[in-house]
Amino acid sequence: MDSELDDLEALLDMGFAFRPRPVPAAPATRPQLRVPLLLLILLKCRASRLHWKGLQVLNWAIQSDARMEVLSIVIGGGHVPHMPIVRIEPMLDRAIDLAVGLGYVTFDSGRTVGLTALGKERAQEISRTPVLAPEKKRLMKLSGKITQSRIDLLLEWRSE
Repeated sequence: MDSELDDLEALLDMGFAFRPRPVPAAPATRPQLRVPLLLLILLKCRASRLHWKGLQVLNWAIQSDARMEVLSIVIGGGHVPHMPIVRIEPMLDRAIDLAVGLGYVTFDSGRTVGLTALGKERAQEISRTPVLAPEKKRLMKLSGKITQSRIDLLLEWRSE
């Protein structure tokens, strides 16, 4: 038993060093990859501006065809029997902050995000490339404008 304790003390008495190691992050969580999507979403909006809640809804919906279908039904005034729970993503907030820092968008005290002239240029450049093709296709399927009342309807909780 004493020899095991001596071995353990010798092992613990050794030097050590901490070295930073890269940690892989999923692409969806990288804010710098969310900025182009943010610009495309705003380009689709009336006056290239949208309230933060609306951005969260579109960001949620654009991730799948099924979600876009639900959003289309709600925008069209239809009723969705089981209201979905829209996820509020912190990565979108970080992408907004990064886009503000890059001069692509403005974010006012009323929580409205809008494209700047530079942001519109970048969004148009992105729309001409094959980048984010599935998301672009989903955005193109969305007809009409999104109103705040429809966004609120989608976000409210209903127990039916």
